[in-house]
Amino acid sequence: MSQALKNGLDALLFVASSKSVGVTELASELGIDKSTASRVLATLQNANMVEKQQDTLRYSLGPAVLQMYEQYHRTLGVTAVARPVMERLAREMRESVHLGVLANDQAVIVEQVLSDSRLVVNAQLGGSEPLHCSSVGKCLLAFAPDGIRERLFSGLPLEAHTGNTITDLDRLQGELERIRRVGYAMDDEELSPGVRCVAVP
Repeated sequence: MSQALKNGLDALLFVASSKSVGVTELASELGIDKSTASRVLATLQNANMVEKQQDTLRYSLGPAVLQMYEQYHRTLGVTAVARPVMERLAREMRESVHLGVLANDQAVIVEQVLSDSRLVVNAQLGGSEPLHCSSVGKCLLAFAPDGIRERLFSGLPLEAHTGNTITDLDRLQGELERIRRVGYAMDDEELSPGVRCVAVP
């Protein structure tokens, strides 16, 4: 990847993960000099991807990000179909509901409806979850076409996140067979302690 492009993407992701970012802060985060960081932010500002707060001289996400978000949702299509079902589930179960898709070999959260209860599991839209230990990841793996599933297995890092994480490939394959048989996947505190999730295709 072009280094300039990588710096721009890394900068945009860092701004997205923060409320606001200064030039010095960005330079330190990316390991680049301040003049390069300033040029990167200026380029993103010209494209309306970030905006400069004149009182603090810090940068936050700009309106062009919303245009990209809207365009992605329009082209994805499934969110419009899934949203009413998600809202009904959240209302009836009083739990947060997330919609995940397989994108770039990752389970990516593209929509969510938050619970109205006091304890809320909040996913990051556009964020990815591990395929081997999240309910949505295991569900996507289990019901993927055989060729795609085998390709994903070849490079799947079975990193342990908790003591319950499945880190053995044979055991994971057995779990996926069970998921296909019963029709749903579970994350039994495999990604985060104290959090259990259920996913259906």
